[in-house]
Amino acid sequence: METADEQPQLLTLDELTERVGMSVRNIRFYTSKHLVPPPLRRGRSGYYSADHVARLELVRELQAHGFTLSAIKGYVDRIPDDATPSDVALHLALLTPMTGDGDVDVHSGLLGIGVPTSAAEAVAEVYARHGRQVADELSEIVRTHVWPVVRDAGGDVENLRELVHRLKPLTIAGLISAYERAMDESTDSYERRASAQRT
Repeated sequence: METADEQPQLLTLDELTERVGMSVRNIRFYTSKHLVPPPLRRGRSGYYSADHVARLELVRELQAHGFTLSAIKGYVDRIPDDATPSDVALHLALLTPMTGDGDVDVHSGLLGIGVPTSAAEAVAEVYARHGRQVADELSEIVRTHVWPVVRDAGGDVENLRELVHRLKPLTIAGLISAYERAMDESTDSYERRASAQRT
C-alpha cells in the first residue's frame, strides 16, 4: 500500500489549509457541498492532491468575484470530474476580468444625470446581462482557440493569465467602438422612422 511518504504531492489537511489560505471548517464545508472532491484515503488518514488545491483556489476566486454558493456549484459542476489541475487552473485564469478593474455603479450614475429610477434599473440590467454574455463568449474563445496555442508553444496557465490581462484594453476599446456604432445606427434608424411618420 502506498503511504503519504511515497506520494510527496499529497497534503495533509493542515498543509492544505496553509497552501490555500482557508480554514479547516471552510474546506470541510466546500467538500460537503461537493464543490471539491473528498480527501483521498490512505488507511485512516485523508490526503489532498493538486486537484484539491486547484479546485479550492477556483472556489475562492469565484467567491471573490461575487458568485453565490449556488452559482459556484453551477460553475464547478460544469468542470469534468477527470479535469486535471491545469484544466481547473485554466478556469481560474479565465476569471480575470476582461472589461476593466473598477466597478462602475451604473444605476447611481444614471440617477445622477436625471434618468428615472425604472429606466436606470432597466439599463443597469441590460449592461449586466450583456456584459456577462460577452465575458462568457470571450472566455470560451480563449479556452478553445487561444489556450491550445499557448499550451502547444510550451506556455502554462500563468502565461495565459498574462495574455488575458493584456487583452483588457483591446476588449474595452472594442466594446466601446461596437457600442458607439450600434448607438449611431439606432439613432439614424429612429430619425428615419420619425421623419417618415411626419411626411
